[in-house]
Amino acid sequence: MNRMFIEPLDVLMFRSERPFTSRESHVAKVSIISPSIFDGAIKSKIFYDFCKNRGYSPTDFQRSKWENIKNFKKRICEKIKNDAELRRVLKVIGYPIMEGKPEILVRGVFFAIKQKYEEYFVMPNDIVKEDKDAYEKIKHGKSVNINPVKIEPKENINVNVNCGTPISVLVSKYLHVKKEEGFIHFNELKRYLEGEVPREKVNAPFLKETRIGIRLEKNRKKTIEGYIYTAEFYRLLRSWGFIAWFEGTLDFMPKKGLIKLGGEGRGASFERIDAKNLDFSDLIKEINEEGKFKLYLASPSLFNRGWHPPLQELKNLLGVEELKLVSSLPGKPVYIGGYNFALNMEKPLRKWINAGAVYYFKFKGNIREDVPNPIKILNDNIEMRCGFIGRW
Repeated sequence: MNRMFIEPLDVLMFRSERPFTSRESHVAKVSIISPSIFDGAIKSKIFYDFCKNRGYSPTDFQRSKWENIKNFKKRICEKIKNDAELRRVLKVIGYPIMEGKPEILVRGVFFAIKQKYEEYFVMPNDIVKEDKDAYEKIKHGKSVNINPVKIEPKENINVNVNCGTPISVLVSKYLHVKKEEGFIHFNELKRYLEGEVPREKVNAPFLKETRIGIRLEKNRKKTIEGYIYTAEFYRLLRSWGFIAWFEGTLDFMPKKGLIKLGGEGRGASFERIDAKNLDFSDLIKEINEEGKFKLYLASPSLFNRGWHPPLQELKNLLGVEELKLVSSLPGKPVYIGGYNFALNMEKPLRKWINAGAVYYFKFKGNIREDVPNPIKILNDNIEMRCGFIGRW
């Protein structure tokens, strides 16, 4: 898997889906850290650098608020008619009028320690701990020993839940449990996919920082009385950054440099680093012998049915004869939208399943040994960029 290390130079803002107006809702909340944010940042870097080198203005490729979509597409087609390199760049970044899928795709974004370049993944939802008020607090970013347990589905327990599909009960050795929070190292993730329980974790390697602001008039840049607000930002702990996994080549992007990231276009440095070997062929053989697997989502995912992966698409991808969803731990949904620069309009706000979700499946036949792990399914209504198959 191709990788890029990204280190913020300042605090970062990733706005939540909550509507924000300075007077009525005085706190601008932060949202989850989604791969689509980094996907857009990388493509914007490529596009803006190209425009700067070739003398184009980026706004020339943006639809005005009053411009008809048909006229906009016609105008852009005229612009790229005699510029093969421009067409190539627009195709690479997946510009709206270009046919086919973008040639660059960020599969996942994970917290990482600088120079060590080691990814940390969201704790899976099926790893829990006993719910005790006296549970010891753990300092941010410090690796500690944990004693969690793994919950598993039990199919011989009758349950009547009206959710559209038969679901088995998930049980634990503890009577009262709560989700184990934090992040696990890639080596711990491999242990987890082998059916073991992670032994070590780190707490969230960031702090939430609030800053005060005041609304300004658009044209005059004059403060408006009564419109003071508070905005939340992420501040990563020292020596922490992000590793982005991506597909495709970055021929139009330097190996290192600066990039704008998140709301307000805060600065960050980036550097392409060595690719990661993701060979799970032996694990696939073990899963085929058992006839069951669990799917762990390492990145937020969008499903057309809302809460579980599409069985037919997943069945076709894996190459199995039959596929049955046994149980699931999707967790609390999150809402992700965005902004389409080219069309100059908001992207629709849709309900996503957050990273950490776990789904349990049984199957007949064999999973193809050449199936990549992590897997992906992408179309108009499904966006699963990074899902790992493991044992349960």
